[in-house]
Amino acid sequence: MSKDYVEIDGKEIRVFQICESDAVAAEREEDAVKWYQKLTGLEDDELYAPEDIEIVDPEKEVLNGEDTKETIKVREIVKEYWTGEPFIAVTEYY
Repeated sequence: MSKDYVEIDGKEIRVFQICESDAVAAEREEDAVKWYQKLTGLEDDELYAPEDIEIVDPEKEVLNGEDTKETIKVREIVKEYWTGEPFIAVTEYY
């Protein structure tokens, strides 16, 4: 069974699908939600309920940009863009 996280500098980074359109990379689900709410101004009731938040499989292939059919693994996105702070790793706004 594969891990549900990407290990970087001894930290387990997971990608949490916190709403229909976005998934946030963070060490903890709570960090992902708080960071996203600060970024977007959305309230709890505008995001998935805690029991509905899922961890995105690091091996999942997603589109690598808006105008391409090229794909990239979620794991590669996390490894490339993780700076120690949460970030939107996957978006459906394309």
